[in-house]
Amino acid sequence: MKTVETPGVDVGSQQVVAAIGAFDGVHLGHRQLFETALEIKNRTSLPVMAVTFTPHPKSLVKSNNGYQTLITPPDEKKALLEDMGVDYFWAMPFTRDVSRVRPREFIRTYLRTLIKAQYIVCGFNFAFGHQRQGTPELLKQIGQEMGFEVSVVPPYTVEGEVVSSTRIRRLLSEGDMEGASKLLGRPYCIYGHIVRGYGAGRQMGMPTSNVCFPADKFLPKNGVYAVWIRGCGDEPVPAVANLGVKPTFGGSRIGLEVHIPGFNGQLYGGSMQVFFVKYIREERRFESRELLKEQVDMDVQTALSVLGAHGMEFPGKGLFTRIGAYDRIFYANIP
Repeated sequence: MKTVETPGVDVGSQQVVAAIGAFDGVHLGHRQLFETALEIKNRTSLPVMAVTFTPHPKSLVKSNNGYQTLITPPDEKKALLEDMGVDYFWAMPFTRDVSRVRPREFIRTYLRTLIKAQYIVCGFNFAFGHQRQGTPELLKQIGQEMGFEVSVVPPYTVEGEVVSSTRIRRLLSEGDMEGASKLLGRPYCIYGHIVRGYGAGRQMGMPTSNVCFPADKFLPKNGVYAVWIRGCGDEPVPAVANLGVKPTFGGSRIGLEVHIPGFNGQLYGGSMQVFFVKYIREERRFESRELLKEQVDMDVQTALSVLGAHGMEFPGKGLFTRIGAYDRIFYANIP
């Protein structure tokens, strides 16, 4: 997949199938949209371009400042879309000036002039142009006027509810990792470099790896989780993770610590992918390290039981290789 920096140069005059949307989460609903785009590609031999936005359009609205963090930050989104067979990735710079462009002018300038979109695929709730005046119905009308075809993908439901990034955010905030996984089509993953901590875990006989994750990554509910972890290209390993501020040690900054049962080696300087399977308990302060260690021992047993029952499962089938895409994330962008 080629990342587009300058559309007119990187793509030239080649016509494309443009799949447009924010695509935060690259969830099962998005997968339906890209399956439609790829069907058009198979029929026409035109390449598929994912047209998305940076920053997330909702981040420009004060009431949506939660969108400063993303379910899938840009590098993760790119890796997952490449996994689906997308040919081009264009993250359109989204500014207040762009948000004020009228719908017809938006399509003419960005999808017909900067790129040669002969087919446009969007979701049922796609909105564009000034004050979100553009709708899928208007897009079809503009397509008839300008000579391109539009495919509108209907809502995709799981357990009777529409799959959406908003719904996934809510589930993650509640610690419902099983529910979020069903909508994502994969376990939720936090990834990053392994950095040195204070060594408190090792002093207690239960060493941990501290994962420095992207600053713009959406975080689930603080607490202790059963997780699968892996390095690039490695097989998944069962583990227990704590996401939070480590109140027993007087912490105040949210961090991610992972304890791998039976492992006493050093992983500093490497990278780790942490796949969240199940929320075990809330994070809390213990009166002593001994009490904390007793609880962690119980957490480990709970996590191993959960992971043994679940296995490395992935809801849904289709275009995702599920975890291999995470090997292609550009970890150098993580502080």
